Amino acid sequence: MNDNPVAQATALLQHSDHPLLIAHPRPDGDTIGCTLALRLALLQLGKQPLVACVHPIPLNLSHLPGAGTFVRDVPEDADIDLVVAIDMSDLNRTGGIYKDAWRGHIPLLVIDHHETNAAFGDVNIIAPEAAATALPLLEVLESLGVPVQGDIATCLLAAIITDTRGLRTAATTPEVLAVVSRLTAAGGDYTGIMEKTMNAISYQQMRGWGVALNRLQLEGQLAWTAFPLAEKEALGIADHDDLNLGNLLSQVREAKVIASFLEMRDGTVKISFRARPGYNVAWIAADLGGGGHRQAAGCSIAGPLATAVARVLPLLKQELARHDADV
Repeated sequence: MNDNPVAQATALLQHSDHPLLIAHPRPDGDTIGCTLALRLALLQLGKQPLVACVHPIPLNLSHLPGAGTFVRDVPEDADIDLVVAIDMSDLNRTGGIYKDAWRGHIPLLVIDHHETNAAFGDVNIIAPEAAATALPLLEVLESLGVPVQGDIATCLLAAIITDTRGLRTAATTPEVLAVVSRLTAAGGDYTGIMEKTMNAISYQQMRGWGVALNRLQLEGQLAWTAFPLAEKEALGIADHDDLNLGNLLSQVREAKVIASFLEMRDGTVKISFRARPGYNVAWIAADLGGGGHRQAAGCSIAGPLATAVARVLPLLKQELARHDADV
């Protein structure tokens, strides 16, 4: 058997007739854009793909081609012959869509770029150096022989642009910019993504940002905010709504590491971490049961909110001290 993961993934997709493509909970542009791009490619190959995400698609991604085809759950006895987990570092990130009964009976393909990914699939394409999961997925699409143009290019552009915060992260290399240029030249709607996704913050989210910024604290090179459940309920913010606080707070000039603490209705606290280049928050997220990248990671831990903050802040200060000791 070919030991090249892309070749293995290509073979799985070519031999599948009814693949299930899963995007992670609280979906972002990378998981949604990649899932929809792969769906469109498989449709061109005569397949019948099903796309699923446990949470609703954010409004600023609902313009992407095929966004309305997502289902929220899939029964255990569904007519599927392949599962593809897209842009997630572990099986729990399917949000319960993946069923234990499928393990060992239905092949599991993982396409991801999180460095904390433990290769939980039967075939794994994991590219931690990639700016977005869209980049290793692009290799798969090319291996499948599907023309990467038009709507497929738009979906991949959305994935790359959102995961690089508008091409502003350290992962935005000349090679990434070349891919963006190529996708735009191939008919990808770059302008539409910037207008409908990047510059399309809802009133509710803006109000949420106001609460988060009002509670923002800075201690040396550490910035954080804690968002109580009562404030969420007052604004009508659902637990699955992604306020994108991590990216918002990452703009604090003085901060090297950043955290946002969002209290959930089930008693847990969702934490988003961000860090400047040279700092690493991935290990903190992993130690707390989450995952991600060196500069962007997240997890959920038990509350209440004040307890979660008190537990995590020392770890962030430890990372600051580690970096200072290494310099």
